[in-house]
Amino acid sequence: MTQSLRIAFICNLYPPYIVGGNEILARDVITALRNRGHEVHVLTGRGPDLPQDGYTYQALAIDLTCKEEVFLGGLPLTAQRLVQWHLYHHPTYRGVRDALATIQPDLIIAWNLYMASAAPLIAARRHPAPLIAHPADKWLLYMLNDIRGLVPGTTARHRVGLALVQRVLQPLLRRFAHPDYLLTVSEFIRGLHTDNSYSPQQSIATFLGVPTTKFTYHIHPHPGVDKTQPWRLLFVGQLWHGKGPQVAVEAVRLLCERTDLPPVALNIFGGGTHDFVKHLQRLIDEAGVADRVTIHGFVSHERLVEEFHNHHIYLFCSLWDEPFSGGLLEAMGTGIPTIATTAGGTPEAVIDGQNGLLVAPDDAPALADAISRLMCDPTLYATIGAQGAADVERLWTFDRYIDRLETVYRAIVTGHRTGEPIQLNDLLTAHEPTFQPTNGT
Repeated sequence: MTQSLRIAFICNLYPPYIVGGNEILARDVITALRNRGHEVHVLTGRGPDLPQDGYTYQALAIDLTCKEEVFLGGLPLTAQRLVQWHLYHHPTYRGVRDALATIQPDLIIAWNLYMASAAPLIAARRHPAPLIAHPADKWLLYMLNDIRGLVPGTTARHRVGLALVQRVLQPLLRRFAHPDYLLTVSEFIRGLHTDNSYSPQQSIATFLGVPTTKFTYHIHPHPGVDKTQPWRLLFVGQLWHGKGPQVAVEAVRLLCERTDLPPVALNIFGGGTHDFVKHLQRLIDEAGVADRVTIHGFVSHERLVEEFHNHHIYLFCSLWDEPFSGGLLEAMGTGIPTIATTAGGTPEAVIDGQNGLLVAPDDAPALADAISRLMCDPTLYATIGAQGAADVERLWTFDRYIDRLETVYRAIVTGHRTGEPIQLNDLLTAHEPTFQPTNGT
């Protein structure tokens, strides 16, 4: 008989409150687990539009109606906010403690606690169920290991204060908030944690998966070099500096100077703070490409599929250490030829010249050169589009991702019940020997 689990799933944001793909993925994972017979309770921030279903608890003291200000840098970081958001907030501790006492879960998942402090982890550690953290970026490291990576000191006084937090307070937080297991989205993110005292035996990279039945494969014929028809370039992502939309804009400016290439048109989709969107529009105007670049804002998945099908090249321009992007996999799954940066875990999915092109981050000339390379090489253009879709179908489907999570969740709960905590090494490869992606070497 299939083992059904009662799971407490803690996440800082939850739809309809969205600032990025992580919240959408959380909802999709929760829905899939419920569809497989598991009882999943969601502990998240506070907002009037959250589901009123008896399974959603507004346990975190975060006002989700102010999500852009809180999560995208719209509010200044004061000393009080530093403590409440990144270290410890007692109202959040109480909310999570009380919700867990009601739920009595078999397993506790900390999906993303950025801006929620270590309080949810501390409350979870006091509960007898095993605690799994799913770091999709560096939130756990910032919270428990070194706050200075998130909040660099601007003055000598600030640097001294942050050093004290890192040396005195954060070791206490690690003692009381350290998760039992880590399930990371890439080997890159796993390595960052194992390099900072997290056990290699109690961590594993599960990667991600995307619904290929939604992001369907579509042949993208090479548009040719007809100088009367623009190549349609697509950028999708949160509009902030780390995602690199400004690099795409500069690449367009450089391409417009080329008389040997057809024209280009860049469409930018995604939400961001008013200040950054205004800044980005100013860059577009100053570059003289306002007639070539358009900012469209946030769109639904259904609209996004259409845009992937109707554009010629997808640009993934991250400057920051991109953990492992579901949005990138969605694009590749539709067959649109993709150019991505080498930042973070992206090279674990994109193999240069095989299923995409890789360029250095924050290098507009290299990005422009990669675009022109696809314009001038129809064979390469067709190859990387088709191979990217094939690799997503082979390795990164959403159902296989949920299979991997279920395998790990059940093994952890079984080991906990028998008093024999498991070692995660080789757990997935033992069940799915063809899983590990190649790296092209």
